[in-house]
Amino acid sequence: MKKITRFHIQWHIIEACNLRCKHCYQDSFNPENMLEGAQIKKVLANLTQFLKKTNKHTTIDITGGEPLLHPDFWNICEMLEKNDSIEKFGIITNGTLLERDIVKKISSFSKLKTIKISCEGSEKEFFEYIRKFPYDKFLDILKLVSYFKGEKILMFTMMENNSNQVSGLFELVEKYGFDGFILERFFPMGKGRQLSKFILSKQTWKNTIIELLERCGFSSEDLNLVLQYKAFKIKKGEKNWQMFGAPCVVGKTGCAIMHDGSVFPCRRFALNIGNILSQSFEKIWETNPLRNIKKKDLKGLCGSCKIKNCKGCRAFAYCIYGDYLKEDPYCFLVQ
Repeated sequence: MKKITRFHIQWHIIEACNLRCKHCYQDSFNPENMLEGAQIKKVLANLTQFLKKTNKHTTIDITGGEPLLHPDFWNICEMLEKNDSIEKFGIITNGTLLERDIVKKISSFSKLKTIKISCEGSEKEFFEYIRKFPYDKFLDILKLVSYFKGEKILMFTMMENNSNQVSGLFELVEKYGFDGFILERFFPMGKGRQLSKFILSKQTWKNTIIELLERCGFSSEDLNLVLQYKAFKIKKGEKNWQMFGAPCVVGKTGCAIMHDGSVFPCRRFALNIGNILSQSFEKIWETNPLRNIKKKDLKGLCGSCKIKNCKGCRAFAYCIYGDYLKEDPYCFLVQ
C-alpha cells in the first residue's frame, strides 16, 4: 500500500475581484486573467495523475480574486465533486456576492465541506476602512451563510492596527452560527505594501497567541506547545473554544496554483516553482526546492533553533528579504 498523506491545494482560478481591500496580496485584478475551460480540465487531469500515483487525501480550496466571478465556477465545482482523487473541497470568498440561491446551490455539493469568508475587522469602522463594503450588509451575508450545513469559517488577516479586533471574532462566530475563525499574519505584498508599517510586531503576535491559549483553556505556560505554528484555527466546541495550530504546508503537504497555472509553495510565498499547464505536476513537486530544506541550511537563529518541526516562516523571509533561507523576520524568539 502506498503511503497515504494529506495534501492541500489553494486554487486561484481567477485574478478579478469586486473589491480592492487595502491589505490584499494582489495588485492586479484583470478579469481576463483566469483559467478557462480547456485549461481547467488540463490542470485537474495533471493533478489527478499525481494524486492517484501518490495516494494522497486531497482538499482543494477554490479562491481568486473572487472565485464567484469566474464564469465556469459551477462547472469547476461539478468537476471536483466527480473527481475520485479529491476528498473534499471548499471556497474562500469575500462573501459579498453570496445570495440565498447561491448558498443553496453550494450546499448541493456533497464534497463541498467548507465556506471561508474573509473578515479583517470585527467592528464596523475598521472593516469598512479595509474593505470599503458596508459592514451591515456583511453581517446580513453572515446570517445568510449560517444556513450552509458545512463548516463556516471567518478568515482574519492580522495586522498591528487590527489586533484589537480579535476578541470580536469570538462574538461574530457565536452570534451568526459559524464554526470558528482562522488567524493568519499580514504579509506586505501587492496592494498590502501600502500598509507595510502595520506588519504585526513580534510582541503583539506573542501576546495574541497567549490570549488565544487562555481563551481556549490553556495558560501562558503552554506557549511552547504552539511555537512551530504560524497560523491558528479557533473552533467553537460543545462546551469550550478549541485551538488548533495550522501546520505549514510548504514543501511538505501542499501548494498554491495560480490563475495562469503557476505553482507557488504557498500563496504568500510568491516563488514560481513551475507551471501546471506546461509541466507535469509530479515533476514540479519532485523538483520543488522547498522539499529538501534542512534546519542546518537556514541562516541566522533559525539554523540553530531547538524548536522541533519548525523552520520558521520561509514565506515571510522571502517576502521581506528575497531570500527564503534567512531567519524568520517576525518570529518573537528572534530578538
